[in-house]
Amino acid sequence: MIDWKLDGFLPTQRQPAPVLETADDLDVLLARGGAAAIDLFVCYVLIELPLIYGFSVVFSGPYEALGGYAILLSLVVLAPIYASYSFVLEWRYGRTPGKVNRGLLVVMADGRPCTYRASAVRNLLRYVDLLGVPPVVIGLVAALVTDGRRIGDHAAGTVVVQSTAPTDGDAAASADVDTSAAARADETREN
Repeated sequence: MIDWKLDGFLPTQRQPAPVLETADDLDVLLARGGAAAIDLFVCYVLIELPLIYGFSVVFSGPYEALGGYAILLSLVVLAPIYASYSFVLEWRYGRTPGKVNRGLLVVMADGRPCTYRASAVRNLLRYVDLLGVPPVVIGLVAALVTDGRRIGDHAAGTVVVQSTAPTDGDAAASADVDTSAAARADETREN
């Protein structure tokens, strides 16, 4: 039962085929916002809250001394957790659980799977997106830019697009897109 409920969030080994024509759609931009909200929720609830609880039990004195600053500190710590989470999942699977749920996929501008370097660049520049500028303003700027890409997407040469629905026919059509680490290593050796 629970596996069925989680299927809408779990990335799979093989990526669905990207629909590159959707890179600049407003629907994709809105779906990216929803995916980010889901991913932040996952990072905070499933990763950070257990860590906070563990630290509060083990280091109860210093934790209590933080008082109201504990919440601020937890939000500051959330940024690198979210960036690391996004980096690993986008490099490995081309999508995070939020992107899977919203039907999105991160690929190179030419449609190839997102590379290690591209994922690192786009997620490191996530900090630039948030430096002193509220995320809402960044979202509005991304909406006004004709191609709908973030600064990190431009620097990394990536696009976030809609993915095709994973059906048996799509699985056969996208069977040549292998996102495994071995395939990436082979691709790196060829280049």
